[in-house]
Amino acid sequence: MGPIEISRPEEDDEKLRLLRTEVNEDIGRLGIDYVLHDLPSDQGTFPMIAEKLEIPQEILFWSLKNREKFVRSMKVGNIRVFNGRAMVIGCARAGKTTLVKKIKGDKDLTTTSTSGIEIHSHTFKLNSDESTIIVSTDEEKEKGCLCLAPGMLEILEENTQETSFGVNVNVVPDQSNVISPREENHIVDIASSLPSSIEGFLNSNNDEAVDDTDPAVNESDQLINNLTAAADVSLGTKRSYATIEQNIDLNDCVPSVNRDNLKMLSLLDFAGHSAYYACHHIFLSPRAFFILVVDMTKELDSVATEACREQGLIYSNWTYADYIKYWLGSIHTYSSKVAPVILAFSHSEDNGADPEKALQYFRQICKCLPQNLLDHLDKHRIFSFQKQSEKNVEDFKECLAATVKSQSHWGERVPISWTKHEAVLTKLKESNNVVSFSDLLRYVSETNDRKRNKEEDLLNALIFFNDTGVILFRSEIKDIIILNVQWFVEAFKRIIFDEIHMEVMEDMRDFAEFQELNEHGLLSSKVLNVLWQNSNFYQHKNSLVNHMKHLDMLAELSKELWYVPCMNKQKYPWEILNNCNVSSRLCFLFEFLPFVIYHRLVVACINKLGMTPWKISERMCIYHKVTVLLYKDHRVLIAICDNKERPHRNFPFSIEIQINVTKPREIDTRLTSKLKEDIFERLSVLTQGILSSEFYSYVGYRCRLETFGKNVESHIITEEEMSASEYDCLKCSHPHIVHVGSIRRFWKKDEAQTHLTVGSRTSSSHPFAATEEMTNLNRVSRLMLGPCTEQLRDLLRLYIPPASFLAVIQRKRSQLNRLNEPQRKLILPNSGVYYGNYDDMDISLLYILLRNVCGIQAHNKGWGNTPDSADRSVSANIERLRLARNRCSHTTEVMSNVDFNQVWSEVRAAVVDLDKALGIGNKYQEAVDFILNDTMDPVKDKHFRDQLLEQIQDINDIRKKFERIEGRTKKMMAN
Repeated sequence: MGPIEISRPEEDDEKLRLLRTEVNEDIGRLGIDYVLHDLPSDQGTFPMIAEKLEIPQEILFWSLKNREKFVRSMKVGNIRVFNGRAMVIGCARAGKTTLVKKIKGDKDLTTTSTSGIEIHSHTFKLNSDESTIIVSTDEEKEKGCLCLAPGMLEILEENTQETSFGVNVNVVPDQSNVISPREENHIVDIASSLPSSIEGFLNSNNDEAVDDTDPAVNESDQLINNLTAAADVSLGTKRSYATIEQNIDLNDCVPSVNRDNLKMLSLLDFAGHSAYYACHHIFLSPRAFFILVVDMTKELDSVATEACREQGLIYSNWTYADYIKYWLGSIHTYSSKVAPVILAFSHSEDNGADPEKALQYFRQICKCLPQNLLDHLDKHRIFSFQKQSEKNVEDFKECLAATVKSQSHWGERVPISWTKHEAVLTKLKESNNVVSFSDLLRYVSETNDRKRNKEEDLLNALIFFNDTGVILFRSEIKDIIILNVQWFVEAFKRIIFDEIHMEVMEDMRDFAEFQELNEHGLLSSKVLNVLWQNSNFYQHKNSLVNHMKHLDMLAELSKELWYVPCMNKQKYPWEILNNCNVSSRLCFLFEFLPFVIYHRLVVACINKLGMTPWKISERMCIYHKVTVLLYKDHRVLIAICDNKERPHRNFPFSIEIQINVTKPREIDTRLTSKLKEDIFERLSVLTQGILSSEFYSYVGYRCRLETFGKNVESHIITEEEMSASEYDCLKCSHPHIVHVGSIRRFWKKDEAQTHLTVGSRTSSSHPFAATEEMTNLNRVSRLMLGPCTEQLRDLLRLYIPPASFLAVIQRKRSQLNRLNEPQRKLILPNSGVYYGNYDDMDISLLYILLRNVCGIQAHNKGWGNTPDSADRSVSANIERLRLARNRCSHTTEVMSNVDFNQVWSEVRAAVVDLDKALGIGNKYQEAVDFILNDTMDPVKDKHFRDQLLEQIQDINDIRKKFERIEGRTKKMMAN
């Protein structure tokens, strides 16, 4: 295969064209080693880099250390993978299972309602000319997704090059699906489309793949010990996972051999009842494409009663159009922004499956959708079907073949050693549904004396097999591997049921604890034992529950009680807060229904923030759309809202927070402002792993100060709309004035929250004593010159490692015309070169470099301007630190408590966000918090203050010189 040329639209500007040319040249010269160098700071180039290198884009976001690991693994040898996944989705009774049967060629089209998810692994394959799909044989269905070409198996075992499981690899150049490490480096493979969680997991361990001479060998061995120890932690009193059966001989495992160049397609048939939506997001992989089945006889604006028969739920009155929007929104959020969706219109007997009628129905659907969801659809991917007719079936199968071949991962390369991994997992699956990571890792380590690289290669392979649907594995759990995904789904089906699938529960109608699950979502250990009795689920109870907990399917309230949010059908009675003082409602706005995020936020508030469910008359205040939790001596209401009013059509969903206390108590605004920060942080954490969608673009407040749920009209005002002291709310049917201060005061720090330093008041009577306002200014000066400057240095190191600075700065020097003389002398000296590590750079220089050299995308207001408060991008937070430094320097003597609180709050929030961008935990956030409460030393005060003023004076001097030069130039031009 020759080099892949990158082609892009004509409208690209010249700067981007030059960058692409440079990237093409570098990749052509370096091959796969390109990813071992500093990648472009403009992440908009990543798709084209991934295209040229034939690797998934996710790898480019990894740390250099982890990219090095994958390059080493790829150079051993790799094979192509042709394994696709299609997911069949849609409302109940739409005809999903019937469609699957039709394309399988089944004559009996009798179906029963799907419960959970039916997984049809490797059911189809591409035909010889790859123009359509055909049904796989039973033998072919048993093959793994990683297959060797004929003759490769013997070579795999004979080679002297060691890889995991003691596999020896010798890659033969003339095999079409195997690439030798001696071939051109630009043909590479990948470690699959691994989720961001693995990056964090690998970063958390200081391992490095090494050879015998590497002094870091002990660190690599220690990782195995650490991971094994983590895996050995039991849940409760029993071991939490199964061990490998002693009678299984794993040494005779052999990889699948692909003699017919098989290219496989698996199908997942999703249940359409709303009760089962809780687990759907887990399977919405970026590697999948989707078949959305819609009953063509249904009017789009009619209520889809088949999908949800319960009243009072968020889905209860949804129309068919709402469900279509929900499915596409879920794909857009949890899969990718461009995942292909094929529309299959069922029950088209009345129009004879006429393509023109299908096109008309398609256009009606498009009118109901927001613009960005239309990217998933294409008029060439719509088909209509009749139950007793084969019309359009062959065209549909051809579309499936074309769509799976168009996937970016189709033909990706993975390490050849992973074929042995898959063979071992397949062998284990014959008699085990789960296996522990530690048992598997222990076996891997014992098959050969050299343990290095084992855990790294195994972990990466497991994540790949998780993404391709072979197993279920979560790196953050680390203790178990679900070998049989269908078995796991069946276990969850025993917990999640609706009235369509309750036949087996009839004898439990009077069982009070069962009713708690069915109505309130409270699952007791006793009920779980009954649900899983007479099955092998029970013996793996702890492992299954732990996995479901980490997949956000349920929350642990105690060792014997779990909360299953999707089972809760209770209606929130707002009267329980009738005798309460309430805050305004803080609103996080969403474009698509964030039900899973709502559930996860509730769980995070319980597990991470120390909140507990509030009880009235011993009944937990947990409802379908509302949860009330205790937080210190206040109560926190968390709710999800479906806002269908016209003013909210762009962001029709919100997660809303309201604080309340029993009258006559008053709400402590110090607590609520801190709570806002904590919830903001929790939401950021919860949405970090979802790469396909920016979850909430706006934050706002309800226009009226009323108890949540009370029948009073109100609308959401975004923070951008609340710039003045009053706001004319024209969104309500009766316009009214909103006093912004009365709404925002609950969530914004004010003078009452000022942190007093030791002795700040006791000596204030002396006319020359340091006042609190003076200490405020000095404290901010210390903050800006200390952790804020250090954090920006670390950020520059992230984008431009010091070792690369010379080459980068020479290439970009034309963009640095605003450097002042000292700055230019520092980094572009007349003689010699800059060999520093950035410790001698101040905020002003760091800002110039981060803005002009690193390629960081400008925030929504543009570099040099004040960013929107809701903009939490890297550039916006860099801008905030610059503005805070300037504000401090322009305040010559003192800083009021109000100004101090505002500056400190903004800087701290920016530091928290930049800590996350750096991936360093809470390093600088902790430094900020320490300085806030640390006793100030007058000598240190003067040092920091003088240093900051000196920097500002230098800048002012340069500015005056520049203005004088500019003035002379204008005069010369005039003459």
